[in-house]
Amino acid sequence: MPPPRSGRRRLSLAGEIALAAGLLVLDGIGAVAAFLLGIDYSGWKPFDPGADNSDIVLTPNWPYAGLAGGVVLLTAVLLYRLRAIVSTCLQVLVGVAVLVVAVAGAQIDEHRGTRAEAVSMTAG
Repeated sequence: MPPPRSGRRRLSLAGEIALAAGLLVLDGIGAVAAFLLGIDYSGWKPFDPGADNSDIVLTPNWPYAGLAGGVVLLTAVLLYRLRAIVSTCLQVLVGVAVLVVAVAGAQIDEHRGTRAEAVSMTAG
């Protein structure tokens, strides 16, 4: 005779798939929102009467995307506590992917910045 079950039961497979799909949609929305909120509009003033309509330089602020990746990883901990293994694995994969994109973007921007400084020093 098997021992009596203790603790919480796992979610059903259909419940896990629905939870994973819903959370992936929310993760995507959250990552895009964090990226858009972190964009620095250099030279843009919303109510400037003397605006010359010059180009606006958009520079992404990668720590915002990294923060979104961290939040995704924190939700994976909560899912693990719910014993939603499939959803937890997907959350970890998405969280790590967002963090990798944030780190890679920051490194690319840093490399561009040092290259632009070197060009401006040799030209000036």
